[in-house]
Amino acid sequence: MTATYDTIDRDIFQYQIVGVAEEMSRALRRSAYSPVIWDMYDYACALFSTQGDMLAQSRTIPAQLGTMGTALNHMIGVIPLEEWRPGDVLVCNDPYRGCTHTMDITLFSPIFSGGELIAISSTIAHHIDIGGAVPCSTSVDLGEVFGEGLIFPPMKLVDGGKPNQTALDFVSSNVRDPRACLGDLRAQIAGCTTAERRVSELTEHYGNAGFRDLSAECLDYGERYVRKVIAGFGDGRREAEVLVEDGVTSDERLRIRVAVEIEGDEMAIDFDGTSAQRPFALNCPWSSTVSLTTYAVKCLTSPAIPQNDGCNRPVRICAPSGSLLNPQRPAAVGHRHFIAQSVADAVLKALSPAAPERSCAGCQISFSLLFIGGKDDRAEVLRMPGRPTHYQIMDTVGGGMGGHSAGDGMSAVDVHGSNCAILSAEVMETLSPIRVLRSSLVPGSGGDGEHRGGLAIERDYQLLSESAVFSSTLQQANDDTAPWSARGGQPGGKSLAVLNPGTERERVLAPRTPAMTVHRGDTLRLRAAGGGGFGDPAARKSVERERDRVEGLV
Repeated sequence: MTATYDTIDRDIFQYQIVGVAEEMSRALRRSAYSPVIWDMYDYACALFSTQGDMLAQSRTIPAQLGTMGTALNHMIGVIPLEEWRPGDVLVCNDPYRGCTHTMDITLFSPIFSGGELIAISSTIAHHIDIGGAVPCSTSVDLGEVFGEGLIFPPMKLVDGGKPNQTALDFVSSNVRDPRACLGDLRAQIAGCTTAERRVSELTEHYGNAGFRDLSAECLDYGERYVRKVIAGFGDGRREAEVLVEDGVTSDERLRIRVAVEIEGDEMAIDFDGTSAQRPFALNCPWSSTVSLTTYAVKCLTSPAIPQNDGCNRPVRICAPSGSLLNPQRPAAVGHRHFIAQSVADAVLKALSPAAPERSCAGCQISFSLLFIGGKDDRAEVLRMPGRPTHYQIMDTVGGGMGGHSAGDGMSAVDVHGSNCAILSAEVMETLSPIRVLRSSLVPGSGGDGEHRGGLAIERDYQLLSESAVFSSTLQQANDDTAPWSARGGQPGGKSLAVLNPGTERERVLAPRTPAMTVHRGDTLRLRAAGGGGFGDPAARKSVERERDRVEGLV
């Protein structure tokens, strides 16, 4: 770094490029067609250096942000940077070429300044449907990635400002809602072009050399910060295991095993002993394993500073090839987020003894998820000219964060790399024949302790059309998989899915319920898990016990 800039300049620059990522985020969200993006925030934006290092990210969904660098490395391996031109937009969604699952489409766009490639912008967004065997493109019982919709290899979607119309026509012919899919792709492109304008303004101020120098210093500072924190944890080996429901191929639990070895200011994280890959959509591609591991490390080492790839330099990650966390093609990965969240849970559990004041008890990673789609055949809808009659809707309900040394866990949150919002009832009822009958917190779902776990959400849905294809998937529904407690607390409450609750047709659904047909009047109750309790319940203050009773928490 030149003598022209000091640490204040560096910090100002870091927040300037974070501001660019946030403006990308606003442009994408406000341009998107699908509520999974503009209401649930299932997307992410970031800036990269020309060496492939992430420089800045928006504050949306960490699970996607952490995969972008892996995808960029694969993209550059297929299409070298020398072949990137102004106006290009490159696309990929292949889980075995650095991406996550097929519904998460990743775009990259080069940013030039004075004819020099100075940075790369990237957006990723969940597309509610990208084709495939079922509405919303995935079902937990799918055995191969080929059933999970269209797969884009690394390619140019826009070449020098000219759209690849053949590719766009192919997409339009293979998805259930081409208007929304193409509209969301255009919104992602809008995010990339926003970055191009704003980075150009920064290079006008700092010059190309200054932009590069300040970018490098931001990365180096992130590395120095994390190394200092890791060194404070102390040398040693910490291990943990998290169990997850299979429920598709067997009743045997899936095992996420991790060993964290700290030596000096470096950390090695090894998932040897984790279950082998399975013939279902719960497999977690390598990019997502890396993403949720680095997320967990950040939670304990550097939550107060902006994230960049410098923060990841002191951390080495490995998982056996052919395992649940590093599957081999063509294993299906559409529901990989369940296992990805378990990766974060296992790493945080292993590291909690090393950083007890920075840790909490087990959080909900139930990810209680609803997919439903079909034809909206209500008479009032059929009478509306131009109103689409086919729909796909996805929703997820939040749960509890674990209690911690400073207090109780938060309620009704989506944690560990997700950060998605629950879909608003008004949006769901406007865009689909689904009525939201009730949304509420679940008393007693937070684990007891000196500091209680947060409460789960429970939501009831009712179908108003003749029929629909529906699936629900969740985990943490059993005693041995429920959110773990810490320091003598109690486990968090379990998740639940019930079809037609309170009727003679009531049916408790298995945690992994593949696609099935439901009919007019059917209702579904979906519940997430609560957070684990922290500390001996006998140590909880009487005034807090009284507040729990008055506020209906117990």
